[in-house]
Order: sequence, then C-alpha cells, then structure tokens
Amino acid sequence: MPPKLRSSKGVAPSPSTGEGGESHTSKKNPAPATAPTAGSVTRSRARDTTERARASGGGTALDPKKRKRTEESAASSAAAAGPVPKKMTTAGSTTLASRPLPLRYPPYPTLPTGTRPTSRQYLDPVLDRKYLDSVLEWAKERRRIAKLSKKDIPTLRDSPMDPITADAVVTSQDKAMVLRVARSVVSVSSTMPGNGGGLISRCTGIVIGWDGANKRAKILTAASVVCDFNGELHNPALKLSVSMPNKTTTEGRLLFYNVHYGIALLEVMGDYKLEVPSFGSGTNYGQVIFALGRGENMSLMVSHGTISWTDYPVLLRNHNMFLSCDIPEGGSGGPVVDHGGNMIGIAFVENPGPVFISIKTIMTCMEMWDQFSRVARPLLGMQLKSVELLDVSIQEELCRDYNITSGFIVSQVLVDSTAEKLGIRRGDVIDFQDIDCSTLSQLEDHLLSLGWGYLKGMHLTVDLKVEVHNLFDSYRESITFPVQFTDASKQVEIKDEAVDHTRRLNRCNL
Repeated sequence: MPPKLRSSKGVAPSPSTGEGGESHTSKKNPAPATAPTAGSVTRSRARDTTERARASGGGTALDPKKRKRTEESAASSAAAAGPVPKKMTTAGSTTLASRPLPLRYPPYPTLPTGTRPTSRQYLDPVLDRKYLDSVLEWAKERRRIAKLSKKDIPTLRDSPMDPITADAVVTSQDKAMVLRVARSVVSVSSTMPGNGGGLISRCTGIVIGWDGANKRAKILTAASVVCDFNGELHNPALKLSVSMPNKTTTEGRLLFYNVHYGIALLEVMGDYKLEVPSFGSGTNYGQVIFALGRGENMSLMVSHGTISWTDYPVLLRNHNMFLSCDIPEGGSGGPVVDHGGNMIGIAFVENPGPVFISIKTIMTCMEMWDQFSRVARPLLGMQLKSVELLDVSIQEELCRDYNITSGFIVSQVLVDSTAEKLGIRRGDVIDFQDIDCSTLSQLEDHLLSLGWGYLKGMHLTVDLKVEVHNLFDSYRESITFPVQFTDASKQVEIKDEAVDHTRRLNRCNL
C-alpha cells in the first residue's frame, strides 16, 4: 500500500484526489501546485459559515441578532487571518532604481570624414544642404527635449519668483523670521455671487484668533475686499474666499468692517490648525519693518523699509502712518512686522503712498466689537500734523518766533464742525493739555480709548482742555473741546470740498 501523499504545507490531500494529487472529478483542470495559505483558508471558511447560515434559513432572511453574530464571527475569522497583501506593480513605482534615465541631447552633427573644408574651401552644394538640414533637425530635437524636461519645481528655478522679495529678505535670521510669520498669512478674495462670479477684490489677511475646540479662526484683512471707499458693500451677497498657507481654500464669513480704519474681520472654519502671530507692543517712527503679502498664486511676497518720519493729510484719518517701501501687489491688509517677527500693524494702499495702522488701534477696535458688536471712534473734524515731524528749519522758526515746541498743526477744518464753531482755523497749532502724546497715532489711540464710555452709555461727548495758538493774530487761548463719537462702520458725511477732492483722488488710485 503506497504511503499517503502530503502537500508542501504538510496537509494531507482531500479524499477526492488520487495519486499525484489529481482530482477524480475533472482531469482537465489540475490542482494548484501549492496549497492555499492559512489566511485564504480561514477567510474561505468564514464565507462558508456565512453561506451555510443563510442556507439554513430556507431562503429567508436571518434574524437580525443571528445575522449580526454570524457577521461578527466571519469578520473575526478574517481579521485573525491578517490583512490581504496588496499587489505590487512596477507601473507608477517611485523607487529611485525604477526612475527612467533623463532625456539626453543629441550630439552636434559632424561632417563626414575627409570632407571638412578649409578656411577658403566650401562643401559640395548637395552635401552642404544635407549638413545644414541635419543641424536644423538637431536644433529642433534639442528644443523638443528641453520642453519635455522643463518642470516647474523650486529646485530648477534659476531666478527668484519676486526679485523685490529676494532683495528684502537676505540674512538667514530674517528668512527664518519671515517664514515663521508666513504661517499666519492668508489670501482673501471677494467675488460676485453665483457660479462663475467675477473677481471684485483680492487682498492679504492675517490670522489673529484661533479656536481649536470649534475649529474656527478670525482673519483680519483690508475693508476694501468687502466695501467701497464710502463703506458701501460691493454686493450684499458677495462671496468671500480665504486661501490658507497650505493652499487649501475655504469660504469666509464677514463679521464686521470699519471703513474709517480700513479693517475687516472674517471668520473661517476648517479641520486644520492655524497659527496666530506674536503681537508687538508699539510702533516708532524710523522703525525697521517687513510688509508681507500673498501673490495671485499664493506666493509669499515681502517688502523691507521703515516707518517714515512724515505726515500727510489723508481724509481726516489721523491714525495713519506711512511706510518708506511699496506694499507687495495684492498685499493690502497684510501684516507689518518688526525685526523680531512681532506684528505691529497692517498695511494698506492709499494716496499718496502706502499707509500703516498700528496694532494697538486694531486691537482696541477688536475688543470693542467683541463686547459691543460696534466700534466707537472719535470725531475731531480736523486734519492734523505733528510739530515733531516738521522740517527742522520750520521747527526752529516756530520755536524762535512763536515759542511753540510741540503740539499739532491744523491743516484742515471741516465745515460746520465743532472745531470751526469754536474758532479753530487752518494754520493754528493746538495742544491737548490733558493728553501726553506727540504723534498722531498716540493721539488717536488715546481718543479711541475714550470711546468705551460712549459704548457703555456713560456719555456722548468727552470734554478736553485744548490750548489754541493763533499764529495770524499772535495770541493763545485755552478752550474746552467736546470730542464726539460715532459707531458707524460707513464713512461719515463730509462737507468739505478739499476733503471731497482728496477722496476722489484716493478712489481713482484704488
């Protein structure tokens, strides 16, 4: 009696197989050379268990509880067998060894041996024509290979994407600082409602708040992305899109905007973590800054400059400071940071030059909105200039002839304003007796802080002691100036031709 045959895995053949392992039922289909693996046997048994359970029901559906137990048993059997191995294919492999060789440029055509002409000889016309054709074909093939080999990856770019950014950020320390801040810089765009709505405006934004529990972020940007110069929304149903640093785009929701300060606050939601930059404590004239923005393709753009020692009368916006460098294209609303990477404000495009609003003013507006859903700003009715920023020769003349060393020059007075009714005129110098400030941004921050009482219903105006220097008649007078407040997000009605003219210039510039 011949011994029993065993498979390669040590499993005895089934009774249906004869000598040599062939099946008695069909000799045309030989059995596999190797026995099935343990995993496949276990999974096969699990399927057989399920099929027998279904068959035992006489063609009817199993009881839900029995079905659940059966499926769980089958699932546990399959899990015990381990995962099904994935098939490895060579197509699309990313291993280094499987990468194709790079395309090679063909060698330059050479003349046949013995036909190279001397300086005073020429080739045979027929041979010369063939040689020129081969050169033209060689050049054509080089162009074809160059086009196929061209890939837009950063390591193959011979020149920077933005030369201004390359010149602005040079040292390793500055690059590391800018890259750290860039994690909070986004791109904000507004489009008309509906599918295929046209682009209205595109600005830069900065993350100023992150709620990790609810996956919500607050984005600060320029008001021009949502409204026009008068504060009217571009469209009540406009669509806001925010592109994150990782190039994902999500929909933004408008929380509030204030056209006087030029800021807008949006909210976005998403399953990603955004970083909030560190905030600086204050700003100084002459301070070195970096202005960051996002380009049309989300590329990072940076300008490098200083806060200028200048004042310009711009639509009664005494809080504006000016920058010595241009803002990157599309960078309006982007952050302005110091050398340490601390955010000290945001930049805007204005006429006659790029302007900047300090982080202190911005944070006061944010806190007011968080508590009262509105912002109370002061109404002086005057455009001022700081004596501290005047030309040194004019400062000497004011000190020598009028004994004036500080204060603010009145460059514009609104018609029918409180200042005009009190007798303040263009060219006067005013000195706020109860306020310790020498720059317009400091004055604006102090007056804005007085708006808390207005929001709380404590008062409608605040009386300030002001000394007015009348240079025309050479005398001084102390008066009480009642500062008014408004919580309107839109532009307050202006009744002054000079201011209206400046506004029209700004609108044309935008």
